[in-house]
Amino acid sequence: MKSLTVSVAGVSILAFSSPSWAADVQALLNSSDCYTCHAVDQKLVGPSFKMVADRYRGQTGAEDMLASKIISGGTGHWDKDTGGMAMPPHPGFTNAQAKEVANWILSLK
Repeated sequence: MKSLTVSVAGVSILAFSSPSWAADVQALLNSSDCYTCHAVDQKLVGPSFKMVADRYRGQTGAEDMLASKIISGGTGHWDKDTGGMAMPPHPGFTNAQAKEVANWILSLK
């Protein structure tokens, strides 16, 4: 019984210490207006999240740059695809939240 208790405790610690990263990001995206202009795998008003991942994945500083764009908005990076439509700022995102979203985007294939 003692070994079972230790095993259950070990699994519980792992379960509670591992964040549900993708679910947290999805909840954050669902509570914002991101899906108004972006989809995961098709261009809407803005580029798809996969298009963003393909462009920036592996680049030094990509996570920080995308997090900054999420918070402050921007224009010019996707003019060819958006016709010059600016991405509005999202000042309600914390830097940590924006980095979580950026990491999730960069993980898409």
